[in-house]
Amino acid sequence: MSRRWGRIAATGGWVAALLATALGTAAPVSADGSYSFTLGDAPTLNPGQSQFGVGGRGSGTADGYLIYAFATKPLTGQAGDGAGLPAGITFKTDEPSNCTPVTGYTAVYKCRVYGDYGDNGFRPGPHVDIAADTADETTAYYGAVYYPRGGDLDAAVRQAQTVGTAPADGTHGTSHFTVLTAEHVARNTVTFITPDIPAGTPTKQTLRIHAVDKGRFSVSFGQGGGQPNWWDHNVDIRVTQVSSGATAQCTLVRHGGMNDFASGASSLGCDVTPGDVDITYSVLAAPGTESWKIGGWAFYQVYTYGGSPQPTRGNFAIQGTPIRDRVRLLARDANGGLFDYGGTGKGDTPFRDRYQMGTGWGIYNAITKLSPLQADQTAGDLVARDADGVLWYYRGITGPYGGLADRVRLGAGWNTYNTLTGAGDLNSDGKADLLARDGAGDFWLYPGTGNPKAPFGDRIRIGWGWNGYNTLVGGSDLSGDGKPDLLARDGAGDLWLYPGTGNPKAPFGDRIRAGWGWNAYNQLTIPGDLNSDGNADLLARDGAGDLWLYPGTGNPKAPFGDRIRVGWGWNGYNQLL
Repeated sequence: MSRRWGRIAATGGWVAALLATALGTAAPVSADGSYSFTLGDAPTLNPGQSQFGVGGRGSGTADGYLIYAFATKPLTGQAGDGAGLPAGITFKTDEPSNCTPVTGYTAVYKCRVYGDYGDNGFRPGPHVDIAADTADETTAYYGAVYYPRGGDLDAAVRQAQTVGTAPADGTHGTSHFTVLTAEHVARNTVTFITPDIPAGTPTKQTLRIHAVDKGRFSVSFGQGGGQPNWWDHNVDIRVTQVSSGATAQCTLVRHGGMNDFASGASSLGCDVTPGDVDITYSVLAAPGTESWKIGGWAFYQVYTYGGSPQPTRGNFAIQGTPIRDRVRLLARDANGGLFDYGGTGKGDTPFRDRYQMGTGWGIYNAITKLSPLQADQTAGDLVARDADGVLWYYRGITGPYGGLADRVRLGAGWNTYNTLTGAGDLNSDGKADLLARDGAGDFWLYPGTGNPKAPFGDRIRIGWGWNGYNTLVGGSDLSGDGKPDLLARDGAGDLWLYPGTGNPKAPFGDRIRAGWGWNAYNQLTIPGDLNSDGNADLLARDGAGDLWLYPGTGNPKAPFGDRIRVGWGWNGYNQLL
């Protein structure tokens, strides 16, 4: 059995004195009147719970004992009537608190209390174990009174055994706890009625509760499965209002001031009494929200301590724009530091604040990504060549924080090439490929294999005469046909688009001039879709260090729209990926 510590919650102070009379059975017990207590609400427990403690909180200064009397029926009859615990419930033999059995009585304990407990101090109580086979709806009753040191113990015991005959008034009290089986608790049911939510429009959903027992209901919402991680997407979906019937009192729940779904906060909390009730709430997805799948988890907690309820699931979707992968930009500075700029999906401010993901990258004289560095799904991999001509492979780690796995040595002799550039999936096999140009101007394709230990197959010569270009960048579809293309800039500053074909033996079609005057830029890179319009974009850095975004159009004859300046001071980097 699991070992859990339970406490019956108290709502007031502890006994300040014994009853002025012993309910007609004994002489009064003296009290100093300096503190008082009340017993809390009756808890509900699950079978198999160990070391459940009957205690409470109160106030004042004590010097004596709390007398607890336990019975199988309410303490409203003669002293000792029904004394004991129901079948399946036993006292702890190694009592962990300052409590001991009172000799000569059945199921009576005295617990030492002394000192100043302030306004809300803990008071000890006996501990019990509940057997795993305890019958459903088994209830134990108990009463408590304060017995000042030097008072009449027998009178205090009799008062505790009959304490239910008088209203609790701060000097005495009675309570009980009940055991409910899992089968019993399962009769409490929750049903989701969750229509899909159009972005920008508050939409009502309903939770239908059939409550056999009093309980605490909570519901939280989060991202459904089978889709990109939404952490980089500025998701704002939240419950805006809630209403319920007479048997449920509900509030919106916020954690740290947040109740949006992306924060993982519980969105609703309700105190429910037995009966059937519909809880209606409104969900609002901010305008422009993407088409996320949402999962709801509803919990109806009957047990006061222990016994985790099984969640009820409800699923729905946001009717919004298509979900676009967020992409990253990597930048290396002169000190060899490698920095990650996470994408925002916004064209005017495309990047989040940078964070440094590595050092020592200055040992490489060529670095290229093999495909866009996505934040959501396939992370994107890198290859890097050192001064000895050894090529190293870095596998990208998928997730909201990205990262790179430990490098893998691919081989030597790669210094025969003066240009290396990632190509994306040129041969339509689902694996990213690498392009390499040698000193003679021959152009080579290294097809990807998907094997991190040997990521490339045998090279294929796909062209010659490519030494007329001083910059080659690829990896993304610029023409809107779903195949990755290549950009090439010549010595005159003309920019050429080579549309992809999907054929590994002839991966590019005839070139199309995409512009001129591009020799104003000393860095070009295609990070992917930065502005979430579904088209890959181009970044260009000029000699002043300004960074420009050329939004993609998907039109091969005019692949880019008007440029937008998205940063300055970028001349501190010698490589943009």
